[in-house]
Amino acid sequence: MLSRGRKFGNDTIDVANKGCWEPYDTLACLRTGLLTTASTITLIFIIFKIIKYHVYRNTRMHHYAIFYASAIQCIVCTTSFMVGNRYPQVELAACFLKLAIFALVCHLHWSLAARSLGRPDIMQHVANPVLCLYLLYCVAVALMGMVDVVGSWIECQRPYWLMLSVADFLSVQLFSIAALYILHRSGGVQRAQFRDLWSIILVYQVSAVLSLTFDIVMKLVGSTDSGCSGVFGHTQLFYSITISIFGLAKFLVPLWTLLCVLQPFEDRSRASEVALATSYNVDGTSPPVYPAMGNFLQYEQMRLPNPLGHAVPFHGRAHQVGFIDMEFPDTDSSVNSSPTNSPAQLKLSGSSSPVQHKLPSFSSPSNVVPAFGLSTISEESGGVEVTPSPSLRSESVEWRVRSRPS
Repeated sequence: MLSRGRKFGNDTIDVANKGCWEPYDTLACLRTGLLTTASTITLIFIIFKIIKYHVYRNTRMHHYAIFYASAIQCIVCTTSFMVGNRYPQVELAACFLKLAIFALVCHLHWSLAARSLGRPDIMQHVANPVLCLYLLYCVAVALMGMVDVVGSWIECQRPYWLMLSVADFLSVQLFSIAALYILHRSGGVQRAQFRDLWSIILVYQVSAVLSLTFDIVMKLVGSTDSGCSGVFGHTQLFYSITISIFGLAKFLVPLWTLLCVLQPFEDRSRASEVALATSYNVDGTSPPVYPAMGNFLQYEQMRLPNPLGHAVPFHGRAHQVGFIDMEFPDTDSSVNSSPTNSPAQLKLSGSSSPVQHKLPSFSSPSNVVPAFGLSTISEESGGVEVTPSPSLRSESVEWRVRSRPS
């Protein structure tokens, strides 16, 4: 037990135990103030981001969990920077929160990719068990490190720091391999999505490599006689510069990246609105199309013959779905219908000069109109929106239209 105490250290030359408190050092206090200020500013931005998510009433739970955990990590990091190596338990808690946030990022992207590829069973049978084991390992190592605490003289040589760094490095490599597979399988990924995904990968790669390298050097170069301070030549300037860069790259830069990549979007999707997506979106803004879409989509196929070619009275606004816009303006039910009325208004967004036709109305629900593609019913207004499909343009598909409720 004596080898774990401060008896083997020298508080006078130990650069790791100095800060704004006793023992005081100007350079150490400047380092502490810089890191604390950066962490506090990051916390303010995260709080604003969380407020923005609540204002937009965003329903993406992964984003809430990531930023709430990030806010807690900023608070813990600020405390760790202030107390220094006097209480290594605080820094161990910050390391665990960093690993937990990255596990949430992995779960976010892997779940979206699994749904986009039509394999949601992968999350249940592979990804979720792996992430649970990963978090259990991190919890166990962090708790052992908090219990087995030594003085600042040889604290950096404890094996728990290296064990957490190895777990961080391996998880980042697994995430990178999965991201490469996702980008290979998901065609048509937008440039912004590609950039955001690789920004997360590169930042976490740098952070993991830097953390692993630092802990390996501390473990191999440091000794009980010279302590952690001897690795830096007992020079406060060298130690402060190294720890400042290390603290920013390990804890704060990943949070800055998440603040830039993950953005809230106002969620207006209800049971009466349709959101179609055919590609994988890395920030979760475009949910993929698969059978379980109860919160977003309601499709109803309708059949109705159209011997007279009358138009259907629709109430709604233009929506862009995929590559075609269908616009149905509000019509006056007092307009007398006749067989000579003009066809329904169609606007093709794929062409540079869209062609529009006026849409008259009719009063009899038995009148019909031919349509192509999907039809969406708005539960609030009772209007019907038709989305043509390119694979059905050569075939006439008839849809049955129910009368709008009074």
